[in-house]
Amino acid sequence: MSNQKLTLAAAAEALIEAAGLEADAISQKEMLQNLDSLKASFDSNLVTVVQTMKASNDNLINTLNHHLTGVKNEINALRSLLEEEKKQKTLYRALDLADVNSFKYYYYHYHSHSYKDESTEGLAKRAIKWFIMGYGMVISSDYSLERYGSSKGKLEFREKFMEQIKQLIQREPRMCHKDNGDFEIYYA
Repeated sequence: MSNQKLTLAAAAEALIEAAGLEADAISQKEMLQNLDSLKASFDSNLVTVVQTMKASNDNLINTLNHHLTGVKNEINALRSLLEEEKKQKTLYRALDLADVNSFKYYYYHYHSHSYKDESTEGLAKRAIKWFIMGYGMVISSDYSLERYGSSKGKLEFREKFMEQIKQLIQREPRMCHKDNGDFEIYYA
């Protein structure tokens, strides 16, 4: 009987060990399923977190771009204001200096039927005042450097007057010829 007890004890021990191994196998299988489930959940949550972060970053980038566009627009507006202020200061200074490089020119006075002479200072001041208001000024085709208004004298007057205005306003004025022979000058 003692042999039988030993055999029974050994068999019982083997059954317990087999049950333990089966329990371990079931436990490992459950653990693997739990791990697979945890991995799937983690992957799903990771995708959600990444999408949320991407959407948040996209919104942040869009907001920053919107603000940057606003800042750029404000800078451009300020730049325009500064350029206009500089232009106005230049024109007012030019108005004060209109006598610099002025010269005598001739024009036909229709009421007296004779040629008169004048300094370009007054003509330059009138042109600059029109520039300040944002307009151009018509210059008569009768103005000449020569008393009787030859074509050469008229052309020389235009060139010399344009140079005087250029020196005063510190930029080349724009000139347009009109159909009647007159020309207009503009602040360019």
